[in-house]
Amino acid sequence: MTRGAFISNGVAYHHGLVQPGQPLENLEVIELGRLAQVDLNVYDLVVVPRSADGEALRARRHQFARFLDNGGVLVALGELWTDWFPGCRWEQECHEDVLAPVVECAHPLVAGYSAQDLHWHPSKERWCCHGHLVAPTGAEVLVRNARGDAWLYVDRVTTNGVIVASSNLDPDTHAFHGSTVARSFFDRLLSWARAEAAEAPARRERRPKKIAGLYSGVHFQRAFYGDPEFSGEYAVLPVWELEAANLHDYAALWVPRESNQHELARNRSKLLQYLNDGGTIICFDEVNQPWLPVGSWTLRPVNLDTVRVADHSMVAHLTADQVGWHSHGAYEAYADADVLVDDGEGGVMLLLDERSFSGKLLLGTMDPDCHAGFGTETTRPLLRAILAWVHSLQRTPVGAF
Repeated sequence: MTRGAFISNGVAYHHGLVQPGQPLENLEVIELGRLAQVDLNVYDLVVVPRSADGEALRARRHQFARFLDNGGVLVALGELWTDWFPGCRWEQECHEDVLAPVVECAHPLVAGYSAQDLHWHPSKERWCCHGHLVAPTGAEVLVRNARGDAWLYVDRVTTNGVIVASSNLDPDTHAFHGSTVARSFFDRLLSWARAEAAEAPARRERRPKKIAGLYSGVHFQRAFYGDPEFSGEYAVLPVWELEAANLHDYAALWVPRESNQHELARNRSKLLQYLNDGGTIICFDEVNQPWLPVGSWTLRPVNLDTVRVADHSMVAHLTADQVGWHSHGAYEAYADADVLVDDGEGGVMLLLDERSFSGKLLLGTMDPDCHAGFGTETTRPLLRAILAWVHSLQRTPVGAF
């Protein structure tokens, strides 16, 4: 059975549409301001109505991207002016948006509806118009204006999920205000979306898991997760969404340098449980706050002239130059961890603990993510080696590594 959610902004018709006998009565209501505290991945269908807070939606854009990566169905309505989901590009009203639309095809969502049926904002009501969308390449445009701009499209190509985006067709608002044609269209849309949502588990199974990339809003973190070589490997996880996220939806948790360790410390028990349940954490931060269950980091220099690379499958093919650019402090070796890179003088720069927990913990001090975010080529061999190791754990390699 599918599970659906409705993101409410507290607007009159948001409240009205979830009442008994109304189109959204069977969806779970999530207050938009509390969305970061919710694991969207437990849902198969999410409906976001017109008049939702665009700034708040923009702040949660990575959460929606992860939901879609997980095979979910997103129905997004209204003025999508902050472009908060993958592939979205909204533009304000043009002259053609107040004219009768063009029904582009006989898709089940629009079959039987004429252009006049879907023309809810006639030219004499120019003040009530919601602009249009620029559909992403590969999306199916169902309704457009005379200029070719999309009013309604279905996108199955931008993500692993299904996106229904509609701007100048706002069936939620008009259904609430008594339009019979808007109500019939809205009922059809929701029925169709539920049928698509029933296929979400199959879509999840077809897509290998990405790494959850913890994001604290730092410039180089943003650039690293958006890097053309590495972006496809990561599902960006803003630190404010860490508490609600099910980390087992992802191949590993990546903690870059300059992460918000206050939030990591608040989630210490969650991270420990994740490791005990078989999860993988990769950390390149300067860990001077008590969130890691093992490992001792110190802000101290290492000797880059004596860097050693261990004979371990992850790094044995790398040279000292490919791991020895610099080090932000050092770890101390401990019994359950294998030292992968060190300076031969007690300064550990990369270690792997596969024995303290059911899962795995990789700790490093060389911040290859940071420097890839700044554009360097130097740190990429180590990043590729780590990603290849993560893929080997999943037994379903992704990309070219």
